[in-house]
Amino acid sequence: MLRWLTAAGALLLVLFVADARASVSIAVTWEALLRGSSAAAVVTPLDGRSVWEDGRIYTYTRVRVDRAVAGDLATGDEVWVRTMGGVVGKLGQLVDGEPVLAPGQTSLLFLHPIAGRPPGALDVTARGQGQFPLVPATATAPAHVVRSNAAGAILPPRSQGTSPGSPLAADVVHGRVVDDVARDIAAAWSGTHAR
Repeated sequence: MLRWLTAAGALLLVLFVADARASVSIAVTWEALLRGSSAAAVVTPLDGRSVWEDGRIYTYTRVRVDRAVAGDLATGDEVWVRTMGGVVGKLGQLVDGEPVLAPGQTSLLFLHPIAGRPPGALDVTARGQGQFPLVPATATAPAHVVRSNAAGAILPPRSQGTSPGSPLAADVVHGRVVDDVARDIAAAWSGTHAR
């Protein structure tokens, strides 16, 4: 009887416990996002492919640079952006907190080279926190950027070697007009990338 009650209790627990999948990230400051990136650009994903790499699945998405904002990319370039997760054959991996690069959905991305990977392949700086989807212009509002919903749970920042009181990247960018954000990135870029 005790075994039956234990099994029934375990089954009830499984049936009534909510799905607890989530990614937890430390909030990235504006200064740290700029400093950790080699480029910032408005890009449109074109297509992608998923591959096994070091025991996990990564997706490489080919993106077109619609507007180079700062750093090493030029408008019109096409580059590969790597994100964790994807589907290879019948196996798939979902990684919460990663950027979501869907074909045709334009975003402002902060990018950096992938150490030891093919030239031209880039990672999104600070994972989902380095992606800001664009909301297209309408008759009443210009195009603007918003924080990504793919960033997962965000914890307060630790000291990242940034200036005291440095604002969070999402707070600086969210809801603002693309041209204004691009101007602020370009203005701050040289201060965080002094050579």
